[in-house]
Amino acid sequence: MLERGRYTSYNAPAQIRTYELVAQEGVGEKAVQAAHKTPPRPRYLRTTLIQMMLLLLVAPSVYLVAGLANAVSLVCGAMCAIVPQAYFAVRITAAARQSAQQAARLGLGAEGGKFVLSAVAFALTFAVLQPASPGWVFAGFGVFWVIQIVDGIRLLRSK
Repeated sequence: MLERGRYTSYNAPAQIRTYELVAQEGVGEKAVQAAHKTPPRPRYLRTTLIQMMLLLLVAPSVYLVAGLANAVSLVCGAMCAIVPQAYFAVRITAAARQSAQQAARLGLGAEGGKFVLSAVAFALTFAVLQPASPGWVFAGFGVFWVIQIVDGIRLLRSK
């Protein structure tokens, strides 16, 4: 049994835009089936979504228990971890579509950008907002950074 699929690539030169995938029985059949499936959702964005949902649950609790100033400090620290993580997730998802060498280079750049964003976020937090309790800023950052580490380890162990 021979299965054919016709696909068009819009960013290729005009003479090689259209190509066919051909699979014979047992040879390359899984590749053709994989080409028909939609790509999986980015796994790195899941960490950012988990962090945002947790922040939406924790911030009101801290406000009720410790007051507004401490809750604002906690949110600032959490955002110092969440915003760089979101940047990293978007960049690494785009890098996954490249060749292995380009993906490694872009991944390293994304990690460097994440570090720089964290440093800039802390500098802005302490220079502009001047939080009332710096301990809550570091607690918020630490908790959400640990979430990144744990979810990253989970991603490495999953297939």
